[in-house]
Amino acid sequence: MSDLLALDPGRDKVGAAVLSFKGVEKEKTIIKKIELIDHLEEIFNHYQVREIVIGDGTGAEEVKKMVENTFPEFKISLVAEEFTTEEAQARYLKEKPMSNYEKLLRKIVSWKVKKPLDDYAALIIGEKYLKKLDKSK
Repeated sequence: MSDLLALDPGRDKVGAAVLSFKGVEKEKTIIKKIELIDHLEEIFNHYQVREIVIGDGTGAEEVKKMVENTFPEFKISLVAEEFTTEEAQARYLKEKPMSNYEKLLRKIVSWKVKKPLDDYAALIIGEKYLKKLDKSK
């Protein structure tokens, strides 16, 4: 069974998610950009990645070049990542509900999750790509 690797690049870190082509999440994590290539080698040793998708926002071209230069055998596609941050926050809150104090804060001020959500954003980028593939069949 082959897998899809989705990346959400940022300035200093990259969200990464591995999904099956049926959309099943296998792993998600956040990596320092300087450790990206080493981490990808681990992912490729553990999973049967067939394709890589990269969110087209901040740092996308830099990460794409890094990956292309090191792993030229993979098909790499850029994917529109608008609203992935909001979707990532909603997914995180669904999986890890807020405390009553956080709910109260959210009503009073425009409170946002303080945890980096790049891993959730990468997962959503992968899911968007798979939906697009599904529609083209």
